[in-house]
Amino acid sequence: MEPEQDQRLSDLLDKQQAGILTNNQRLELLTLMQIYQEGLLRKATALSEAVRRRLIEPLNS
Repeated sequence: MEPEQDQRLSDLLDKQQAGILTNNQRLELLTLMQIYQEGLLRKATALSEAVRRRLIEPLNS
């Protein structure tokens, strides 16, 4: 996620917490949350692949 998107996500989450999101902001928040979740999935997949290839040690539980 780009730094500008990350900052906007934080701003929108603050507005959501305060209960002052507009409908357009709610849609923007959902879009940014999707981008964030896809990034997390990509990172988790890459970590799993690196462990599978023995490039890094597995994380301890």
